[in-house]
Amino acid sequence: MKFYILIISLFLYACIEQVDSEQNDFVELVTYIDTYGEAMDLDLTDSRMVVAANYQGFIVYDLSRDNLGNISSVDSIYNDSILDDSMGDNRAQEVIVSDNHDIAFITDIFDRIWLYKLNDESNQYVDSYLQDCYGGTWLSTAIDDQTDVNQINVFSLVKHSSSESDDEGTVGDFDEYSTSVVWKGLKDISSDDLFPEQNSSPACEFSYNFGILPEAIHYNDGLLAVSNGELGVKVLSQIDESSCFDSNTLELLGEFNPSGNIDVDRIACENSIFDYYNPGLGGIFEPEGGFHPQIYSSFDLPGEVNAVYVKDLVLFSGLSTSNGCYISLLGDNGTVVENYPIANGYTINGISEDNGILALSAGRDGVLLYQWNGALSIDFIGQIQTPYSNRVKVDGKSKIHEVSNKKSLVVLCQ
Repeated sequence: MKFYILIISLFLYACIEQVDSEQNDFVELVTYIDTYGEAMDLDLTDSRMVVAANYQGFIVYDLSRDNLGNISSVDSIYNDSILDDSMGDNRAQEVIVSDNHDIAFITDIFDRIWLYKLNDESNQYVDSYLQDCYGGTWLSTAIDDQTDVNQINVFSLVKHSSSESDDEGTVGDFDEYSTSVVWKGLKDISSDDLFPEQNSSPACEFSYNFGILPEAIHYNDGLLAVSNGELGVKVLSQIDESSCFDSNTLELLGEFNPSGNIDVDRIACENSIFDYYNPGLGGIFEPEGGFHPQIYSSFDLPGEVNAVYVKDLVLFSGLSTSNGCYISLLGDNGTVVENYPIANGYTINGISEDNGILALSAGRDGVLLYQWNGALSIDFIGQIQTPYSNRVKVDGKSKIHEVSNKKSLVVLCQ
């Protein structure tokens, strides 16, 4: 089996010399790209790749593919090195791209989430951003662009800042420095030219408050996985319709009948039963697309969790301090059926999977590649040596040839 890889690095010869070694005959180097700064994260579509390059902002590349779907060339077409020099530290540290809408979400941690449309002409990039909510600063972002052809749900980890706290050390209902999952539903985003007017920014919905440890999230298949540091992993389960939950038991209140109007439904759910004019159920309201207020799954692992990835009730957790990666098989009720360790002795910074190819970013140990056959069935393929691997992305757009099984793999080197 041979893989095509594309390496993004500050150091051309270090990456090429080590990747193009005799020990890695399963890898063929396509090209090298200099991002002019630290390459922190990336995501890609059929024709575009977006790289978060830290203080160099973000860079958009045009991808050309051969008739098998493999990446054949990469050309830089846009670079915004100054997101907003009037605020914050002006860094692009995380990026995720909506496949269905060609919109890139670039996270400037602690400051803003920027939105850029990936149109065919470079002068059509349109900038916008999501406003802060719940007195928080941004830590990590995930999206769900499958629920509606004209809507993207944006999930974020936010850290509640001390500057917003009162004398008792709380930010509204939250302890200072604690971390919450919040989300917004961006509507009417199908326009080819501009983002819709966001003068009245979409309501920022609250889902769950954690302690101070969470740093990263990943969404897939109706589950949101949260890396909870030394306390392991927590998983939230998405709801498919607006719901009202008992404020004590967190059980679903069957007597609640959603009307389809969020404002009306929120009052009907959350108002006190003793409210004379608009009596409610005294519950907790969550709009369609949000999450059940009760944790779906929670478990500890032997190490601090750096990265998470969830698919098909299987959760991959990348651990710090050479503790490797754990594959956790979840039951239908969220219980952990079994944990299976891989990559023992490596620190895992990033996880990516597509079409059965699992890639783990292992810092100075490069990238570890596996064939994942579902559930806990996995086989080691090989290791790519790089100076330092921040993130990795498996490109599932490549087609499988009758003779050779080739995939494009993007590795971020520092």
